[in-house]
Amino acid sequence: MTKKNSLQKTRYGLIQGKAYREYAKDAIWHLKLQRRPIHPIDCAVKITAKYYMPNRKGWPDLFGLVQATADILESAGIIEDDGYIAEIGGSMIAGIDAEDPRVEITVSEITDLKHPLYKLHPKLKKKLLEGNLKRLIKTRKE
Repeated sequence: MTKKNSLQKTRYGLIQGKAYREYAKDAIWHLKLQRRPIHPIDCAVKITAKYYMPNRKGWPDLFGLVQATADILESAGIIEDDGYIAEIGGSMIAGIDAEDPRVEITVSEITDLKHPLYKLHPKLKKKLLEGNLKRLIKTRKE
């Protein structure tokens, strides 16, 4: 389910469609049941998302799926800001599974503080300058 394809026009403007809102609510519920960090991940991350669609009806585009996944990861408290996603390598529509449509998501912290996003993203750059990412330096030394 993508956000872009589920917009509804109302007298107040465009809002996400009911189908997307239900999908996001269900996805957040499932994510909260999974093992997750106590606090949202507050550094640059790379994600891989493999989508298993229920059928070929209403075939989505991969970028729309990744966008929805990023927003849901932020809403579920997995990552602090979906702008911290620096890489999405390996993400794909992996197949059709009518019995168990799903997305399998892997989120990994980028501990290399020389990654370009640490210099480019305003919030991450500020965190780095203020020393708020020291735990990543400790991780790299171990």
